[in-house]
Amino acid sequence: MTRAKQTPDALRPRWDGRRILFEVQDAERSVACAISMNALQDMSAQRRFKPADLLAAFAELGPRIEAIALHKLRARSEAPSGLLNIWSDDIEEEAAAHHPPPLAAAPPA
Repeated sequence: MTRAKQTPDALRPRWDGRRILFEVQDAERSVACAISMNALQDMSAQRRFKPADLLAAFAELGPRIEAIALHKLRARSEAPSGLLNIWSDDIEEEAAAHHPPPLAAAPPA
Protein backbone atom coordinates (compact mmCIF):
# COMPACT_ATOMS: atom_id res chain seq x y z
CA MET A 1 0.00 0.00 0.00
CA THR A 2 1.46 3.38 -0.99
CA ARG A 3 0.82 6.49 1.02
CA ALA A 4 0.50 9.94 -0.44
CA LYS A 5 3.37 12.18 0.56
CA GLN A 6 2.04 14.68 3.06
CA THR A 7 3.43 18.15 3.51
CA PRO A 8 4.70 18.69 7.06
CA ASP A 9 2.83 21.40 8.95
CA ALA A 10 6.02 23.47 9.03
CA LEU A 11 5.93 23.75 5.23
CA ARG A 12 2.26 24.65 4.86
CA PRO A 13 1.33 28.32 4.64
CA ARG A 14 0.24 29.47 8.07
CA TRP A 15 -0.96 32.66 9.72
CA ASP A 16 1.12 33.78 12.70
CA GLY A 17 -1.07 36.71 13.74
CA ARG A 18 0.73 39.32 11.59
CA ARG A 19 1.70 37.64 8.35
CA ILE A 20 1.54 34.40 6.42
CA LEU A 21 4.62 32.22 6.70
CA PHE A 22 5.48 29.91 3.81
CA GLU A 23 8.44 28.37 2.02
CA VAL A 24 9.64 28.43 -1.58
CA GLN A 25 11.96 26.03 -3.33
CA ASP A 26 14.87 27.46 -5.25
CA ALA A 27 16.89 24.71 -6.85
CA GLU A 28 17.89 22.42 -4.00
CA ARG A 29 17.19 24.79 -1.12
CA SER A 30 14.04 25.65 0.74
CA VAL A 31 13.73 29.30 1.80
CA ALA A 32 11.49 30.50 4.64
CA CYS A 33 9.35 33.46 3.57
CA ALA A 34 6.60 35.68 4.90
CA ILE A 35 4.09 37.99 3.27
CA SER A 36 2.60 40.81 5.30
CA MET A 37 -1.15 41.13 5.68
CA ASN A 38 -1.03 44.51 3.93
CA ALA A 39 0.88 43.11 0.94
CA LEU A 40 -1.57 40.23 0.64
CA GLN A 41 -4.51 42.62 0.82
CA ASP A 42 -2.89 44.88 -1.80
CA MET A 43 -2.55 41.92 -4.15
CA SER A 44 -6.12 40.73 -3.68
CA ALA A 45 -7.63 44.25 -3.67
CA GLN A 46 -9.84 43.11 -0.81
CA ARG A 47 -9.64 43.76 2.89
CA ARG A 48 -9.65 40.42 4.68
CA PHE A 49 -8.98 40.06 8.35
CA LYS A 50 -9.95 36.51 9.33
CA PRO A 51 -7.07 34.03 9.17
CA ALA A 52 -9.10 31.61 7.03
CA ASP A 53 -9.85 34.38 4.51
CA LEU A 54 -6.19 35.44 4.42
CA LEU A 55 -5.08 31.85 3.84
CA ALA A 56 -7.68 31.48 1.07
CA ALA A 57 -6.35 34.64 -0.59
CA PHE A 58 -2.82 33.28 -0.26
CA ALA A 59 -3.86 29.99 -1.88
CA GLU A 60 -5.49 31.88 -4.76
CA LEU A 61 -2.47 34.12 -5.31
CA GLY A 62 0.16 31.50 -4.47
CA PRO A 63 1.94 31.30 -7.87
CA ARG A 64 2.26 35.10 -8.07
CA ILE A 65 3.48 35.34 -4.46
CA GLU A 66 6.02 32.57 -5.07
CA ALA A 67 7.27 34.34 -8.22
CA ILE A 68 7.75 37.58 -6.26
CA ALA A 69 9.62 35.71 -3.50
CA LEU A 70 11.88 33.93 -5.98
CA HIS A 71 12.60 37.15 -7.87
CA LYS A 72 13.48 38.93 -4.62
CA LEU A 73 15.62 35.98 -3.51
CA ARG A 74 17.53 35.76 -6.78
CA ALA A 75 18.14 39.51 -6.87
CA ARG A 76 20.19 39.26 -3.68
CA SER A 77 23.91 38.74 -3.77
CA GLU A 78 23.86 36.45 -0.75
CA ALA A 79 21.49 33.95 0.81
CA PRO A 80 18.92 35.46 3.17
CA SER A 81 19.42 35.04 6.87
CA GLY A 82 16.08 34.55 8.53
CA LEU A 83 12.84 35.17 6.69
CA LEU A 84 12.59 36.60 3.22
CA ASN A 85 9.80 39.14 3.71
CA ILE A 86 7.39 40.36 1.05
CA TRP A 87 6.02 43.83 1.77
CA SER A 88 3.57 46.11 -0.02
CA ASP A 89 6.50 47.84 -1.76
CA ASP A 90 7.48 44.52 -3.33
CA ILE A 91 3.95 44.16 -4.73
CA GLU A 92 4.07 47.69 -6.16
CA GLU A 93 7.48 46.98 -7.78
CA GLU A 94 6.17 43.75 -9.30
CA ALA A 95 3.09 45.52 -10.69
CA ALA A 96 5.21 48.33 -12.15
CA ALA A 97 7.53 45.82 -13.82
CA HIS A 98 4.60 44.09 -15.53
CA HIS A 99 2.62 47.25 -16.32
CA PRO A 100 5.02 50.11 -17.10
CA PRO A 101 3.47 53.56 -17.39
CA PRO A 102 2.43 54.56 -20.90
CA LEU A 103 4.86 56.63 -22.92
CA ALA A 104 4.03 60.31 -23.13
CA ALA A 105 2.67 61.42 -26.47
CA ALA A 106 5.11 63.39 -28.59
CA PRO A 107 4.30 67.12 -28.71
CA PRO A 108 2.74 68.30 -31.98
CA ALA A 109 5.26 69.53 -34.56
